Amino acid sequence: MLNERKDQLSAQKVEVALVFQQMLGTAEAEAYLALNGFSAEMIARILARPDMRRCYADSEVGAFVNQVD
Repeated sequence: MLNERKDQLSAQKVEVALVFQQMLGTAEAEAYLALNGFSAEMIARILARPDMRRCYADSEVGAFVNQVD
């Protein structure tokens, strides 16, 4: 799988940020990712570009696979 994330901890942090975004809003998700060392460019891609997120269809990680807002 070409886009599979190798770092499971980062993948889990992205998942948490997506939950934060849904429940608390984008600002909270941005803050969480920034505090966890994600670059501004990466944060923008993760939160604003769901079409560019990595796919976890074949893994147990990723409750948000192919989710459309």
